[in-house]
Amino acid sequence: MQHYGIANIAYHSSMEFTSFFLSQNDTYLHDFSSLDMVAPYNCIGGITMSSVPAGEANIQTRNANDDRKKRRLVSNRESARRSRVRKQRRLDELSSQVSELRATNQRLLVELNHMISKHARIVHENSQLREEASDLQRKLNEMEVEEAEVVAPRTLEVVA
Repeated sequence: MQHYGIANIAYHSSMEFTSFFLSQNDTYLHDFSSLDMVAPYNCIGGITMSSVPAGEANIQTRNANDDRKKRRLVSNRESARRSRVRKQRRLDELSSQVSELRATNQRLLVELNHMISKHARIVHENSQLREEASDLQRKLNEMEVEEAEVVAPRTLEVVA
C-alpha cells in the first residue's frame, strides 16, 4: 500500500520529531492509532499537530457535521416551501387565466350565435330582394313587349 506522500500523523510529546518526516516513496504504513491525542489528519507535504484530545475532536467534528446537516435540512425545507409557494402562485395564476378564457370564450360564442342569426336573416332578406328584383325585371320586360306591340301596329297604320 503506497501513500504517495500522505501520512496520518498525531503529535505525542514522547515521540521523536524527526520520525514524522516520511519520504515520498516510503512503503511503510505507520500506525498511530495507539496514540490517544488527536484524530488522524491527512497531511500533504507537511505536519499537522493538535493539542485537542481525540475524543473531544471527534465530538466537535460530529457536532460540526450535525450543525451543517441541520442547516442543510432547514435550508432544504425553506427552499421546498418557497418552491411550493411559487407552484401554488403559478397554479392560481393559471386558474385565473382559465376562468378569464372561459368567460371570453362564452362571450365570443354568444356573439358568434348572434352573427350567425343575423347572417341567416340577411341571406333570407337578400334572396327575397333578388326574387323581387327578378319579378320586377320580368314585369318590366313584359311591359316593354306590350308597349312594343302597341306602338308597332300604330306605326304600320301611319306608314300605310
